[in-house]
Amino acid sequence: MKINSNNKIYFIIFISLILSLVLSYYFISLYDDYNLNGITHIMLKEETLSHWYQAAKIIEQIKSGVPFYIAGDELFTKPLPQRIVVLYSYLTNFEIINDWNSIKINLGGKLPFLFTQSILYFSVLFFFYKQISKKISTNIVFFIITFLCLEPTLFQYHSSFWTESFYFSIQLLILTLMLDDKEKKINFAIIGLLLGLLFIQRTVGFFYFLVVFIYYFLTIKNEKYLKVSILISFYLIIFVLVGLHNLKRVGLFYVMPTETKYCVYSYFSKGILQKVKNVSPKEIDQQEVKKSFLWLEENEINIDYLKDQKIDAPYGIGLRINNEKDRIKFYSYLNKRAYKILLENPLITLKELIKGAFHFSMLNPFFVYYDYEYYKDYSSGIIGDFVFTDKHKELIPYRIIYSLIIYAFVFFGIISCYRKDPKLCFLLIGSILYYYLICGWYGKTRLFVPILIYLSVFFGYGIDYFKNYSKKLTNQDKKI
Repeated sequence: MKINSNNKIYFIIFISLILSLVLSYYFISLYDDYNLNGITHIMLKEETLSHWYQAAKIIEQIKSGVPFYIAGDELFTKPLPQRIVVLYSYLTNFEIINDWNSIKINLGGKLPFLFTQSILYFSVLFFFYKQISKKISTNIVFFIITFLCLEPTLFQYHSSFWTESFYFSIQLLILTLMLDDKEKKINFAIIGLLLGLLFIQRTVGFFYFLVVFIYYFLTIKNEKYLKVSILISFYLIIFVLVGLHNLKRVGLFYVMPTETKYCVYSYFSKGILQKVKNVSPKEIDQQEVKKSFLWLEENEINIDYLKDQKIDAPYGIGLRINNEKDRIKFYSYLNKRAYKILLENPLITLKELIKGAFHFSMLNPFFVYYDYEYYKDYSSGIIGDFVFTDKHKELIPYRIIYSLIIYAFVFFGIISCYRKDPKLCFLLIGSILYYYLICGWYGKTRLFVPILIYLSVFFGYGIDYFKNYSKKLTNQDKKI
């Protein structure tokens, strides 16, 4: 009995969901624990710890009578993840913090969170399948959905507390609505709201509305200006709500998290400066700290309480500035300083951008597992950073080979997609280039992963291309 193509895809989505739930259970059973210091949670640390800690603080503020809309601290990083954790804590009665002094996370109670993000993603994927199958042949769609279900670089994040899984779901929802050729006005309103959610889930999505805007401006047939205006208006609703939250909370309307103001400086520009001056990172930090203090004095920002403190880097100054408004001004200075360094050193900047883009593109299906596995043991001397381990180096050749195989199919898929649907090809390539432009300089492979949502379509076209080419060769051999 021949299985219907639709049933095959339903089966793949369902089995992939079950596998994701099993992997989440496996990771929780192994790593919902503290590393050897007995305090730091193996799965919730660094950025993920920040989201859960801020969620716990918001809950405490609300209990003390602070309105939900004002609750929260400085908008240091993306605001939506911590709100999702707040909602989760209320719905499940999960007490986040075990010890406030050491910010120790409670054990247990986290598995439903991972289950929820997996169920959401695969549910959205089902609707994406129903929509994309109206535009693309079933054979190609089968490979697209299989990629989105099982590609390990994507798959691993549904079983982690990083921000990716919810972000993938929002990406897919946007793409699903954009594939609808009916161009209903309600779709533009929903897409606008989703673009806002994309931004507050991960800051890298902030300017993605420009890709969508350009795409629609070039492709809408009827009532172009009205529909684009609806999209932008609903995007701005989220934008304004975030700004008003900060205005109510601290008296300053701002939307971009403060980490975005210093990340280019800290993670890229200082490295350029070090190469230009050919000195150690420590010397660069010392020079930049002096410049920073000079800027603070020139701008009449009170820093008397900082002068007796030992500060090793400009970022450390920002951490110690008490007034949030002054702190944001200082981070804005670092942002301007970053681009000044880059513009003054164009050749080295270009070289480092290309190098970063290559590293950025290398797929890493092992990230989540080894991030947990190597963080659990402080006694190894690694202190949880898998990047500096021998195992990381051993896996690089396998990652390169795997990446090249994926990109080979993608390359031929781009050609095939362009021939059949140039409008879709334009949208996907624009989306891919957007992420390279926004965060390709950093070179961090985790930031590349959202691009796989768009590459999946090209991958499907590429596999179908090779499948048809193989059949053609087989038929030619039979004739001979």
